Amino acid sequence: MTTLRDDVIASARQMSFEIHRAIPADHPSLAGHFPGAPVVPGVVILDEVADALAEWRPGYQITSIGAVKFLFPLKPEQSFTICLTPANSAGMEVDFVSRVEERTIVEGRLQISPAHTKNMAGTPSEAPTFDPQPYDPRLTQWLQGYPASVFSERLYRSIELMERYSIDLAIDLLARLNVVDQLDEWRSAKQLCQALSHQPRFSSVLDWLLKRLLETGCIETRTDGDTRVYCSRHALWKPQLAHLRAIGLDIDSANAPTLDLLDQAAKLYPAIARGEQNAEQGLFEPQAILLWLNYFQNENLTYAVNNWVGAVLAAERLSTRSKLRILEVGAGAGSGSEILLRWFDERGLLSRIERYLITEPNAFFRRRGERKLATQYRDLPLEWRALDINSAWASQGVSDGEFDLVYGVNVLHVAKDLLFSLNQARRALADDGWLVIGECVRPYVDQPIYPELIFQILDSFSNVNTDREIRPNPGFLTVDQWRRAFPCAGFQSIQVAPQIDRIREIYSHFFTAAICGERAAGNN
Repeated sequence: MTTLRDDVIASARQMSFEIHRAIPADHPSLAGHFPGAPVVPGVVILDEVADALAEWRPGYQITSIGAVKFLFPLKPEQSFTICLTPANSAGMEVDFVSRVEERTIVEGRLQISPAHTKNMAGTPSEAPTFDPQPYDPRLTQWLQGYPASVFSERLYRSIELMERYSIDLAIDLLARLNVVDQLDEWRSAKQLCQALSHQPRFSSVLDWLLKRLLETGCIETRTDGDTRVYCSRHALWKPQLAHLRAIGLDIDSANAPTLDLLDQAAKLYPAIARGEQNAEQGLFEPQAILLWLNYFQNENLTYAVNNWVGAVLAAERLSTRSKLRILEVGAGAGSGSEILLRWFDERGLLSRIERYLITEPNAFFRRRGERKLATQYRDLPLEWRALDINSAWASQGVSDGEFDLVYGVNVLHVAKDLLFSLNQARRALADDGWLVIGECVRPYVDQPIYPELIFQILDSFSNVNTDREIRPNPGFLTVDQWRRAFPCAGFQSIQVAPQIDRIREIYSHFFTAAICGERAAGNN
């Protein structure tokens, strides 16, 4: 088996490329931008980024630019740095950051591909070897506040494996959905669904599968008006699912539940596309419940990491309180509760808990968590109850101002009306109380991440109210979107941990964060 391309992998192993630039004062774009106070247009900065890419990777071209954020203006003659970093081991996505001294002025992501003639037909290319970049030592420094066993080399390789596994699953699914043969010309996901008689609502899922494969370099994209269209560039490689699964289990045998759930979800895609099956039925049928129970266990680090970031931040926010009244929402089978209690015990906070109300709407998961935790923590004032985050909490027995901490792990991103549910959480808090959530987060806007292959086919995941600024699409939010949502719901002192803004610049597959906000005294 060969690597993706020797030249791509050689470049990908260079952790970054950095170059210094300055736009001269007589640049023609500055004449009217703006008289008396000239500012370098954003398109000029992006041209410099493109030139930097050409110097770093001769023979490659930009196929699209996504998730661009212009944060601060650049003045003529002002020296700035362009840093390019591979976003994945396939080498077809590149993150870029432009800085003036230590201040980031522009950041975003490039989709790139070799600048040679399209070859649609022919023998499929050989699958690239799974060969992730070395673990960046800066991650250890930025994650030192967490148990060393959590953010480990093992977790890093597991996440890289899941990302690659989801790519090969996407290749397999496009073949099973008969999409590959339709990509000989530019088509949108909606047009593909129409051509193949798939359900119209499946177009968002199909769009995700196509975006997932952009980093392979085998599919390219462009935007026609407001519509993203796709076309094949090279024959896709033959999926290596069995081989990748063996590697994943060799990295950590506890990766099995995540791989199993990815496979179970993928099996449902063709029937869902044809309108023959509902995802909720297929993923929550009796035979599949064990998959979820195994997936949500804390032995499965690819999931448990979400529990840990939330628990650590909650303990920090409450460390000075003499008494603790806690409400947990969407607790599932109790893995988040378990880590929170374990960490509180290590930090000497367990004895301060006066009340801990653990809520979960699914009776089976709720009873499962209750049996385990009630036995493990017999002396703690633990309670269990159902709570629907999409209905008024006060009508379900949660009084205003009753708790010092409202806590949840991977639940609020599926709130039907996000601001409504955030406001309900704020109302449940006493003055100076904290909302702390552990969430799977999208590093950059519109970036596909592997857990979505499981969840995006669920109505509860996709059938939510969207908002251009806070939640433009269903599913996981970026940390910037969470930062905008919390103040809109009346929270102050917003904090995100760990340092996602720095981490994503060197590692774009870091999907975990905790977000917290405080209810100000007297804020009704």
